[in-house]
Amino acid sequence: MGGMIQGRAARPRWIEFVPVAGWARWSHALLLLGVVVMFGVGFYLTPNPAGHGTHQQLGLPPCTIYFLTGRPCPSCGLTTSVSAILHGEFALAWKANPIGFLIVATAVVVGLSSLVALVAGRTLRLDLDRFNLILVVLLALWLLHGVVRFLLA
Repeated sequence: MGGMIQGRAARPRWIEFVPVAGWARWSHALLLLGVVVMFGVGFYLTPNPAGHGTHQQLGLPPCTIYFLTGRPCPSCGLTTSVSAILHGEFALAWKANPIGFLIVATAVVVGLSSLVALVAGRTLRLDLDRFNLILVVLLALWLLHGVVRFLLA
């Protein structure tokens, strides 16, 4: 991983494929189980054509912000979006909340990485500085999207 490059420490690669310790395989098993459960629930639910409210099929209450203001919060439509993607209804998914595509793509990568870790004993390791920067940027975009959607509704 490390090493020296002309008198200075080499920066770790942005992404590496590394061996997984035996105990860490349990965490990958749990991650894979979480992805399978998420996709199973998404397939089980029927995406609400209104673009939000699909989560209520699970007995959950309506979104409090939407209920009080009539305007969507940043998370409004995420369950509908993910369920619509899994049902192949991409236009509804985009209308409900485009962030759902990012959630499904991330779940697929996590699930495949965990499956490879369980089967082959190797997994992806990301440089945490870059990974954290990406997470902060994605969180900021998600919140910005939510604020714009709230104001324009």
